[in-house]
Amino acid sequence: MIDLIQIGLGPWGTDWATKIIPQLADVRVTGWVDTDPDARAAFAARTGTDAVFASVEEALAATGAVAAIAPVAIGAHAAVAGQVLRAGAHLLLEKPFALDTATARELSDLAAERGLVFGIDQNYRVFPAAPVVRDLIERQAVGTIRRVSLEWHRDHQGVRDSNSLVELAIHHFDLMRYLFGREGVAITCVPATPVRSAQDRTPGASLIVELDGGLTIDYVLASQGVDAQTPWPGVWRISGDEGLLRWGGPDDHRAVSITDAAGTVTAVEVPELPLFERAGVLRAFVDAIAGSGVPTSPAADNAHSVAMLEAALTSARTGERTRVQRW
Repeated sequence: MIDLIQIGLGPWGTDWATKIIPQLADVRVTGWVDTDPDARAAFAARTGTDAVFASVEEALAATGAVAAIAPVAIGAHAAVAGQVLRAGAHLLLEKPFALDTATARELSDLAAERGLVFGIDQNYRVFPAAPVVRDLIERQAVGTIRRVSLEWHRDHQGVRDSNSLVELAIHHFDLMRYLFGREGVAITCVPATPVRSAQDRTPGASLIVELDGGLTIDYVLASQGVDAQTPWPGVWRISGDEGLLRWGGPDDHRAVSITDAAGTVTAVEVPELPLFERAGVLRAFVDAIAGSGVPTSPAADNAHSVAMLEAALTSARTGERTRVQRW
């Protein structure tokens, strides 16, 4: 049994507490943290718990928990990460865990220095079709890849009323790295509305994403207009010399098929995963603490996804092709 504290008791934190954590029988939350007294009171009234604390340090000291999960607001990610890691606890943090590469590397280095497991909730890696598509790409099921496109469209207020690059594109940048096993080289981003900082709202963007080896991805992110609703990972078209690999149909994240040069379409079987999406991320995190695996997206690796986000935000602000920071 792993004892955790949960930091963040707003709507997203409540969703984690009531829908995700109960799926793992060997995980026990022994303390709940939020700096907002109203959020603490509302959560205690809703759940009946009295183990609610105002600070990370207080919760860890009172409960003896070895780890924390932190579904907190994006602006608090880096600060909360620093608090938890300096207190000596393992951490599973929401994405993006930082908005710039320097902060991402500083935090991941801190975890490494202290021997702590630090995972990021990049849950699109734990959609059932993601490992299937990755395997097909690795096996060159459609031959040498020549062209890739990714389209995401959902009429979603949470994305529309935020900076969609920070809220959502970070998922897709991370998924690009996961699927193709390549790092970002440069990004050209045209936002739907002006973006001067990560705090500016924009409902979408059109991007050209360059990866290692000359691979370019045409990426459209939209939360406005009338169109078929895509699944959260988006609709992917991966064109190779020997066929076309498709992932995603109208609101269907399990649809995977290959079209050969003769036009014959073959559906690809997508098996179930033991735990889906965020529950799968939490499972990997807990296993990593127990020494039997690694997080779905370790912070040290995820820093490269943050570097792609930073490049996209810079390009959105300047209107120029921006190189992804490498190290």
